Parts: sequence; C-alpha cells; structure tokens
Amino acid sequence: MNMNMKMNKLALASAIVLGGAGFGVNAYAQATGTGTANATVVRPITITASSPNLRFGSFSTSAAGQTVAISTAGARTLVGAIGVGTAQNAFGAASFTVGGEGALTYGITLPSTTNITTGTGLAAETMATSLFTSNPTGTAGLLSGTAGTAGTQTLLVGATITTVAAQVTGIYTGTFAVTVAYN
Repeated sequence: MNMNMKMNKLALASAIVLGGAGFGVNAYAQATGTGTANATVVRPITITASSPNLRFGSFSTSAAGQTVAISTAGARTLVGAIGVGTAQNAFGAASFTVGGEGALTYGITLPSTTNITTGTGLAAETMATSLFTSNPTGTAGLLSGTAGTAGTQTLLVGATITTVAAQVTGIYTGTFAVTVAYN
C-alpha cells in the first residue's frame, strides 16, 4: 500500500502540475494594454492681401518679349521696355499677411502664369504675368510668436510681365492666387 500511496501521490502531483500548466497557458493567452490618445487643435492658417498690390508701374514698349519685373524687395527691372514717371504710377511688390499658430512653418504656392487685361470683350488685350517669386520662399514661411499664441508673417510677392508685339496702351489689371498651408 505504501507503493500505491506513493503512486497516487505521484499521479495527483502530476495532475496538479499539468492542470496548473493548463491554467497558466490560458491565463497568458490574452493581455490588455492601455494607450493614450491626444490631439492639438491649432489656429487655422489665413492669408490676407495687404496694401500695396503688385504694381508694375508705367512704361513704354515697342516690341514683343520686352519685360518688366518686380522683385520681392519692390525693385523694378526693365528689359527693352522704358520706365516712365515712377511718381505718376509707383511700382512695387504685393504684400500679404499670413496668420495662424505661432512658431509653425508653412509652405507657399504661387501661380505659374496669369494674365492682366485692358479693355473688354473682343477689344480686350492681355499681358502674360509669370515668374512669380515670394519672400519667404517655398516652405520657408515661419509665423511669429510661440505655440499657443497667434502668429503672423508678411509675405511679399513679385513677378514679371511680358509684352506682345504692338502692345495696346491702357491700364492693365488682373488677379493672381497665392496659397499657404502648414508644413
């Protein structure tokens, strides 16, 4: 009986070990972790045209392909065209105010070309506006201030107009779009 008792104890111990192992496997078959979610809502980015507008000033032209360029610093460069009376019709870069969350950077998208026009209907004449430039450039915009405060930056835009043969005299106007977006 002593032998039977030892066998029973051994069998019981084996069942406990094997049963316990089974419970241990089941206990570790699933685990749950807890994560944290967060979000920061920032001020929307805005762009507002300021005064002055993009101004090419007064000039005279006599051939196709003559150009008048305005830099972001407001300087005018004439190639072929002859500038007249800067006091009569001043020239300079366009100015925009970009606003949004302080200390954030933004990118700038400029048009590739647009037209400015004089006259209407069939009598309308155009000049191509191209080579748009900005200061700051590309993705280099940086709003003033710190995170959690409102920030702003002045964005200056220049461009070049190109004449056609026998460019019609007149006052030419048109619009162009500048887009800004957070980086």
